[in-house]
Amino acid sequence: MKHNLKPETLLDELEAVAARIFSEIRRDEGFFQTAVCRIRAKNVLIINTRQPMVERIAALAREIARHHSERIYLKPAVRAEIDNYKV
Repeated sequence: MKHNLKPETLLDELEAVAARIFSEIRRDEGFFQTAVCRIRAKNVLIINTRQPMVERIAALAREIARHHSERIYLKPAVRAEIDNYKV
């Protein structure tokens, strides 16, 4: 069964999952990649709003795959995107 989501919806879903995993989420624009940083003993996800949507989706999926707890429910399409980045 195929579970395709529009890129905007997938990005929103990934951000919602990230909000449950990371201590804080910041949105900023600049010359950096979306990634998790350790700030004052907290894992902070910093999203570069200047990056194209497909790059933000990939970065969020990659960071969630690295830090994801299997106890969090994920919609099938969101899980499939994250699974693409599991090591």
